[in-house]
Amino acid sequence: MSVRVAVCVATFRRTELLAGLLASLARMELRRHPAEVRVVVVDNDAAGSARAVVEAARAASPFEVEYAVEPERNISLARNLGVARALAWGAAWVAFVDDDEVVRPEWLDELLEVQARSGADAVSGAVVPRFAGPAPAWAERSGVFARLHRRSGEPVAFLATHNALVAARLLRREGGPFDPDFGLSGSGDSLFFLRCAREGARMVGAAAAVAEETIPPGRVRPGWVLRRAFRTGNGAVFCERALPPGSRRVAQRVAKGVARMAVSAAVLPVAAAFGRAAAMRALWGVCYGAGCASALVGYRYHEYRDAGG
Repeated sequence: MSVRVAVCVATFRRTELLAGLLASLARMELRRHPAEVRVVVVDNDAAGSARAVVEAARAASPFEVEYAVEPERNISLARNLGVARALAWGAAWVAFVDDDEVVRPEWLDELLEVQARSGADAVSGAVVPRFAGPAPAWAERSGVFARLHRRSGEPVAFLATHNALVAARLLRREGGPFDPDFGLSGSGDSLFFLRCAREGARMVGAAAAVAEETIPPGRVRPGWVLRRAFRTGNGAVFCERALPPGSRRVAQRVAKGVARMAVSAAVLPVAAAFGRAAAMRALWGVCYGAGCASALVGYRYHEYRDAGG
């Protein structure tokens, strides 16, 4: 009997990008690990703007495609609904991918292969940037759009729902795995995986399980990049604060963020002399640390309050 794998996608008013993702999922090849696959799309738009795209994809896909609407604007609730549908179907594994990505044909097969070899509870695939238009040199050279990748089977401390395979048993939590309090700020997936890690879950990388993230021109701007850095630091501290007291490391997280801010600020004049790419790397560290420090005094940045977030 083949294993059941649900691929969960939360989406919000990105119909063109979603169509590209669903087309890439339809081209998946499961050569080594035949599986029963269902794609679960949860539309976080109460108006159901993604319905037509999903219906068209369903007609062209060799896999089952399910559609649901989470009317409340909250990315955690959308993810939780997708997980609930996957578990109700009987999925043993749940894969997550973002609606602004496309996956390579071997993506899911590679995630399953690494899991089978390693026995891990969760597997993190690689995400590579794909600029939607001509990108300035600093965007490509600075590395601010790159994500940390690990060799296949190598332990990882951090996962996110932009490319991951997770054992269903980790997702069976009262109220859902993703905290609705992070529904507008983001980082709810970071909190979930942080909890899993502190509870002893084994998580590894899968370098050849690649998803390509579309970077639109609106994000290839210093302002957007630095706001994202601030949000990342801010969210990291709020994640620590949301953990049970015995596993919190708030002071350590803030100390590391502030230290990074101080070092980045110190090297910024020198970095600027080497060009915009080096300056952006230093500014990213400054803004990340500022986000950590702001969380310590209670300020919370809600990136997804704006529809363009």
